[in-house]
Order: sequence, then structure tokens, then C-alpha cells
Amino acid sequence: MKIHDLLALLLLLLGVFSCEPPVVFTEAQPDVVPSSTHFQKTYQGIYLCTGDSATVRIGEKTIIKERHIQFESTLDEIKETKGIYIDGEYLYIEELDLPVPIEYLDGEIVTGSFFIADTLFQIGPEQVLKYYKGHQVLNRKLENKHWETSILSKDKEGNLTLWTTQLPEDLEQLKAITPVEDVSTPEHTRYLISPNIAEFRKLLDSKLIFEVCDYFERMDPSI
Repeated sequence: MKIHDLLALLLLLLGVFSCEPPVVFTEAQPDVVPSSTHFQKTYQGIYLCTGDSATVRIGEKTIIKERHIQFESTLDEIKETKGIYIDGEYLYIEELDLPVPIEYLDGEIVTGSFFIADTLFQIGPEQVLKYYKGHQVLNRKLENKHWETSILSKDKEGNLTLWTTQLPEDLEQLKAITPVEDVSTPEHTRYLISPNIAEFRKLLDSKLIFEVCDYFERMDPSI
């Protein structure tokens, strides 16, 4: 893997929940459904993320995305790439904040490998899991006290689809389901909603504010 491809892959691996959600909620969803202390047993297991070929492990309380990455690059490519530099026998990647051992193949080319694991979700006070209508509903509390909500859905083969929020194509249709507050900033368009459970079910069934973010193919049902 070339160094530019490596950076693009890192952004993809670390970016599932890092974007600004366009639709946020006043509280963890669905509002009256009790929080779960663990992922449903049928959801736990090892999966292949089809978007970036990373391994996704769902345990009782966590979702962890991991991948072993090998790379090869010229010294000139590294010097020209922002966020990466060499110091002695190590390559430093600012996104990872850790030194990666490298091997010099000759005076111009280096190679190396490293393992990356990113916790996408961990049940706790600010990451609340709920089970609703066969779906695992993932709620993450944001710095502004609003909630980001994503959905994990399982198909008949045991594979998972991850749904994240999107801007509704028809804002009036959203307003017809639940009241909407515009909390946009100069940088981002964002709507705040507070649906009751009947309204949340309509949003879930219609997928008006949800779009497919990733697809996880089951590899092993056990952790």
C-alpha cells in the first residue's frame, strides 16, 4: 500500500462516527425504551466491513473496528505528505499518535506494518444502547448535550447494516412527523428533533433521515 492510500484508509477507518451528524436528538432514542446493558447475543460476533475490509468485533458492550496494515513508500512521498514524517527507524502518523517501526529496503524506499483498533461504541453514560423492533439503536451524547443516533439492523443471513442520519430530502415531510428545530451553524446544516416513540417508529420505517453507512458481513458468530 502506498502512503497516500494509507492516509485515505486511516480516515475511512476512523471516520464512521467522526462526521457532524445532520440530524440530532434531544435525548437517547427511542425515548421511553429502557437502555440495554449489552448487545443482543445474535448481534455479537466477528464481521467484515465491506467498505474498507476491516474486521469489526461486536462484544457484549463494545463495537471495535480493527485492521492490520502493511505499506511501502519512497522517502520523497513521505516528505511530501502532510501528517507523516520519519525520525530514525520510525514512521510517525499524527492521526495515530504512535511510532511505526520501518525497514529500509534501499536508500529510497521504506516498508512497515502496524495494527489499528478503534472503539466505535462502548456502552456507558454517554453511549447508550437500546433494543427496538429487532434493531440495536446506538446513541452517542455530543458535546452540546444533543444525541447522535445510529441503527444496526440484522438480515436473515446474520449480516448487519449500519444506518446513520442524513439530511431529509423533504424537510416538510419530516416536520409532518415531528417538530423540527433548525440548529445549523455557518459550517453545518443541522436539525434537532424530539420524537415520541410513535414518531421515531415512523422515522425508522420510512428511513427519511437514515441512510446506509456501512455493511458488515458475518464471519464468525462467536467472539
